[in-house]
Amino acid sequence: MLDHLVYVVADLEAAVAHFATLGLPLSPGGRHVIHGTHNVLLRLGPRSYLEVLAVDPDTPILPPRWMGIDLGTLPRLSRWAVHAGATSFAERDWQTSTRQLPDGRELRWQLTDPGTAPATVVRPFLIDWSGSPTHPAETLPEVGVELVELRLSCPDAEAVNAYLERYGVPWRAVSAAEPRIEATLRGPRGLMRITSSSKTAR
Repeated sequence: MLDHLVYVVADLEAAVAHFATLGLPLSPGGRHVIHGTHNVLLRLGPRSYLEVLAVDPDTPILPPRWMGIDLGTLPRLSRWAVHAGATSFAERDWQTSTRQLPDGRELRWQLTDPGTAPATVVRPFLIDWSGSPTHPAETLPEVGVELVELRLSCPDAEAVNAYLERYGVPWRAVSAAEPRIEATLRGPRGLMRITSSSKTAR
């Protein structure tokens, strides 16, 4: 059900170097030309991955940009996405997005609006890859990383949980004063935690 986690950073090259010190090689993603960002990816499963996202230094797109990337402090786990099911298309805010791949090809998909604000959104956005030849995770190398825990907390936990239940998403949020997403990954060197707090992955 998880499609991907969105981890926003200040500098993509620095993030790649940091993840490499943890034994986690990030794979090239591409440029979101219409959103002003670029990314690298880490496979978490056959159809799930971690997206590390930064503002593209060559973009003409001005803030505010998607995924809350211009808000709060970085790095931060800002969003997460789940696979769209048959009932998901009752949602009204579907939009088309694209990513320019390193080889020049274009990847295209549909998603519900992840928003430019706030900095962290606990309710997942929906994503549908049926317009692409493959799911992005299917082309990523298997490096032995998996999601073992996802913790969600926010002031509107009841509403978020109703949304999660409606679309068959197995996780639930707990009530808290501030929105927070925390993911624990297991890799070749043990556990690593990334959160919506401004902390480097460790």
